[in-house]
Amino acid sequence: MPERSYEILLNDLGDIIRVIIATEAGKVVMFMIQYEARIDGKLRRVVRYDTAHGFAHRDLLDWSGETIKKRKIGEEISFGEALDLAMNDLKANWKRYRANYERTRP
Repeated sequence: MPERSYEILLNDLGDIIRVIIATEAGKVVMFMIQYEARIDGKLRRVVRYDTAHGFAHRDLLDWSGETIKKRKIGEEISFGEALDLAMNDLKANWKRYRANYERTRP
């Protein structure tokens, strides 16, 4: 199962989207896509989409990196479609995710 990983720089703050994708026969069979905000000089995991439990879902994370809210993505879509949805969401909404995350600073 070929796997590739890469990062996308989102802004001049140093925030990134971290991506890991595995494919078989040209189809996505596993992915992890995560928005990480650079806060106080450290990359902090804020939102993660993945297929770790055999289904696509989104995890909102707290300051210790623990999941505080899990939301399943539609079961009727493929992992490839879920990956596209996740990428579009993170690119469009990173500012909102960052603001919500920073509001919960311990």
